[in-house]
Amino acid sequence: MRQAIIEVIGSLICELANNDGQEADAKQTQKQINQLFNLLLERVLDLSSYVRAKVFAVLAKLTEIKTIKFPKQRLHITTAAVSALDDKVASVRKGAAALLVRLLETHPYGMMHGGMLQLETWEIDYKEAVAELNKIESQIGNVVNTGGEEQEEEEEDHETDEEGGKKKKSKEYDEIYTA
Repeated sequence: MRQAIIEVIGSLICELANNDGQEADAKQTQKQINQLFNLLLERVLDLSSYVRAKVFAVLAKLTEIKTIKFPKQRLHITTAAVSALDDKVASVRKGAAALLVRLLETHPYGMMHGGMLQLETWEIDYKEAVAELNKIESQIGNVVNTGGEEQEEEEEDHETDEEGGKKKKSKEYDEIYTA
């Protein structure tokens, strides 16, 4: 019975997502879709392994809807699927793994970069980020140092004055550490 209800909930979500004719009720429709997704995600914790496996099968079907990709629900679905990878029943783990594969295959990367993931696009973005980081570092200096280099640089930046105390060696040190 619970498996049938899960299948019906999946069908209702498909029907609501494909029903684009009602523009005035868009908020109400989205609210209903969210509530139905919440019902499905509650069933991930069901006692019956058959029900849990069915939930992942229905969620995998829902990822194939072309009109809406459910961006807000994808994170919750992914979290539920990842946690189900530790389930004691193999069919539930298999369904969760299949769902994760479907989530990766149907992810709407096109919204960000206009289609399938392309290495060239990501490399260009990476180079821009590195250039911006280098620009910022050249303006304020390299603040973050690692390991023993930090102690050596601190020793180089200080000199002992006549009174036995330390005095600062560079203007950059003054600007960075006194601000």
